[in-house]
Amino acid sequence: MKETGGTAPLKGNAFAERFGELFGCGEGTEKVRRALQIISTVFSSTVEGIVVTDPTGIIRMVNPAFSSITGYSAEEAVGRNPRILKSDRHPPKFYEDFWKTLINEGKWEGEIWNRRKSGEVYPEWLCCSAVHDENGNVTDYIAVFNDLSEVHFKDAQIELRSNFDQLTGLASRTVFYSRLESELERQGRDGRRLALLVLDINRFKNINDSLGHFAGDDVLQQVGARLSRHLGGRDRASRIGGDDFHILIPEARSVEEIASGAEKILSLLNDPVDAAGNRIFLSASLGIAVFPDDGRTAETLLKKADMAMHKAKELGISNFRFFTGELGEQASSRLLLENSLRRGLERDEFRLVYQPKYDLREDRVSGMEALLRWHAPDRVIPPWEFIPLAEETGLILPLGEWVFREVCRQVSLWTDEGYPPPEVAVNLSARQFHQDGLVSVLKAAMDEYSVSPSRIGIEITESGIMEDLVDSVAILSAVKDLGMTVYVDDFGTGYSSLNYLKRLPIDVLKIDKSFVEGVLEDRNDAAITRAVIGLGRSLGMAVVAEGVETREQLDFLRQNGCDGIQGYLLSPPLPPGETLRFRKAGHTPLFPA
Repeated sequence: MKETGGTAPLKGNAFAERFGELFGCGEGTEKVRRALQIISTVFSSTVEGIVVTDPTGIIRMVNPAFSSITGYSAEEAVGRNPRILKSDRHPPKFYEDFWKTLINEGKWEGEIWNRRKSGEVYPEWLCCSAVHDENGNVTDYIAVFNDLSEVHFKDAQIELRSNFDQLTGLASRTVFYSRLESELERQGRDGRRLALLVLDINRFKNINDSLGHFAGDDVLQQVGARLSRHLGGRDRASRIGGDDFHILIPEARSVEEIASGAEKILSLLNDPVDAAGNRIFLSASLGIAVFPDDGRTAETLLKKADMAMHKAKELGISNFRFFTGELGEQASSRLLLENSLRRGLERDEFRLVYQPKYDLREDRVSGMEALLRWHAPDRVIPPWEFIPLAEETGLILPLGEWVFREVCRQVSLWTDEGYPPPEVAVNLSARQFHQDGLVSVLKAAMDEYSVSPSRIGIEITESGIMEDLVDSVAILSAVKDLGMTVYVDDFGTGYSSLNYLKRLPIDVLKIDKSFVEGVLEDRNDAAITRAVIGLGRSLGMAVVAEGVETREQLDFLRQNGCDGIQGYLLSPPLPPGETLRFRKAGHTPLFPA
């Protein structure tokens, strides 16, 4: 808001007489009448809106320009408060300052947004003055205003031309690099990564040469529109010149996220564009530089992203390349692994193995835990390598559903053989656990293979439960209502609240193997293990220790009241065909006290 102070206010009802004096009319009645006629003519014919109110703000008089600008006729405006024009674009303090200046200085001048009768909000330049009588009392307020809509429109057009590329509508180089500099400063403070991407349309010169520059411009417009829609803002991308686009990915959580973003940008060109009556198939090359790994200035990042783009061109169509070898190779490897993971699901490369569990109180095999293995064509990929990636990409959902259905199928087969295990537990990731419709997915699989819920348990990590405690209570309650057993895996490694723990419908706490490994040598591990066993007993939950590998560990756990064990001392994870000995063991003691 721009405003100026007041000048000496008009006093008395001699408003018209003063105009007469300005014209040298003296005080004769005829001359005053003539002055009033001039005032009336000005009032009626000026293009500026004029409104006169009484001291309380009630409108007494408006001129034709007022009606033309606001849409309110004199009949509609007179007798009403100027608040009919209020736009709600200004905070209350704006109006407080307006009245404070007008009362103290006798005049307020500045830009204000008002609302026409049609509802359209518009800007105007307003000059408002107080009229006083000879005693200094306010008799009237006079406001004169100009509609600034056209001025604003022209300013906006000038700004548009200077800030945005006329062909694509994307940010100009100046705006883009101003945004980049701001983001570099902010990300530097926050310690986050930022990526600058340089995109070049492959063989664009051929389009111009064969179809003409109008077709080339049409292609660039469509590419710009796709980028703008995908990125959700015009200042995230810029056409720097020709067919070169610069793209900003701020606040990147990881290099993998940047790589995924690059793939999505390249995929924007998968669909052909229509230009000059031709369907044109496009591809592009992307070079990527990452802040702060590759540089801390816009100039350095641009240079390295451009070098990476040229390297991507050497790799063939629709490729991207990171500037830094190590960083880029890591992202490329993860991307290759993701693609392999998708293919692995399609090609049935996953297998389940089963690790028995043992009840120390009843000296019997109490069940098994199903564990996932990936038999890729070139190697067996361990779970800790692909499960986090499956979580990030969302592939854990179809993969997890396959695991649960496969367990139900296997339990059904074992039941037909006559030797089903007492129970098989299935691991659920946090993302699986909190997905919509989890309970329906579990129930559908059990119904499909006619498996009793009492034969199936679910294992969810402590941290997975703590992601959303309210949601976890609801999900676990629904699972328990089905008749399934609930295990909390890796207990002791998270930060669960004991207050919430007692409210959760949990059957079994599993002590993480990292504590079990050290129970004989590390006093802290031993103390934590005893504490978890005691906690489970006090809450009415069974406790199972994972990763038991020696008889000495078993003896420690048994002496301290642990309910069950799982680990290589009992058995490694086994293929389904090698589990018969444990399924037939029944109540045969394997570790008599």
